Amino acid sequence: MADYSNLCHVVITPCRDESDFLPSIIDSMTGQSIPPNQWIIVSHNSSDKSKRIIEEACEENSWIKVLQVDDNSQRKRGAQIAKLVNKGVNSTEVKWDYLSKIDADMILPSDYFEKIFDEFRDSARLGIASGSCFISNKGRKIQESVAPKHTRGGLKTYRKKCFSEIGGIREINGWDGIDNALAQMSGWETRSFPNILAEHQRATGSYYGLVRGCFESGKFAHSMCYLPLFILARSTVRMFSKPLLIGGISMFSGYLYAIFSKNKRFDESAVTQYMRNNQKERLKFWK
Repeated sequence: MADYSNLCHVVITPCRDESDFLPSIIDSMTGQSIPPNQWIIVSHNSSDKSKRIIEEACEENSWIKVLQVDDNSQRKRGAQIAKLVNKGVNSTEVKWDYLSKIDADMILPSDYFEKIFDEFRDSARLGIASGSCFISNKGRKIQESVAPKHTRGGLKTYRKKCFSEIGGIREINGWDGIDNALAQMSGWETRSFPNILAEHQRATGSYYGLVRGCFESGKFAHSMCYLPLFILARSTVRMFSKPLLIGGISMFSGYLYAIFSKNKRFDESAVTQYMRNNQKERLKFWK
C-alpha cells in the first residue's frame, strides 16, 4: 500500500432519517484501510433514531463530528443536498487535501479510499473521482450504469485544487453534473471507476419511489438545459429498466412539466453549451 500518511481527507455525509442505513455506513467508514481525518455527518431534520446512532459513533470515534441542521424544509434532492454539503464544508477547520461527499445509504469496501487515492496518485489531472454503485437483488449484484466521465453524486471525491478552481459545489439542482462540466472545462479529468464498487442500499433517487425519482431526474435535466433530443433518448433507454416503460415515461414527463412550469434553469451559458456539446457526441454513439 502506498504511503498516504501526509494526506488530509474530510468526508461529508448528508443525513435525514437514515437509521436503517447508518450502522452499515459507519461500520464501513470506520473500517477503512485509510480512514478520513474527519467525517462530518450533517443531520437534517431527522425524526427517527439517526441522532442516537450518530452520537454513539461520535463518542467512539473522535474524528466523527455531527452538524445538526433543523429547519422547516421538506426532504428534497438536488439543491438541498448541495446546501447541506456546503454547510459541512464550511464547518470544518481541517486543512484538507481531498474532500469526499458520501451518501448515508452507501456501504464502502474497506479499501475504497485507498483505491480512490491510488487513482489520484496515478493522474495529476484527475480532479473529481468516484467509484461505482451496485444494488443487491436476490444475491445478484446489479451495477448502476453511468457515463465514464460522470462521477456519482453519492460517492464524489474532489482534489482541493480542482474544488477551488470550479468554485466549490453549486447549490442548484443538477450540481453533481455541473461540477463535472466545470472541472472538465478547466482542464481536469473527472472519472467514475467501475472496478471500485460500493453497495448502494437504495437505488438512486428512489426514496419516494423509482417512478417519482425518474420524474425528478427529468426536472433536473430541464434545469441543467439538456438537449430535448438527449433527454428523449435517455428516457427511451430508461424504459428498458425497471419499472419497465413507466420509468422512462415519468422521466420525460418531468422534463415537460419543468418546461411548462417555467422552472428556474442554470444560467451559465458557457457551461450549458459545453454539456450540450457532450450530449451531441453521446447521441452520435447511440445512433
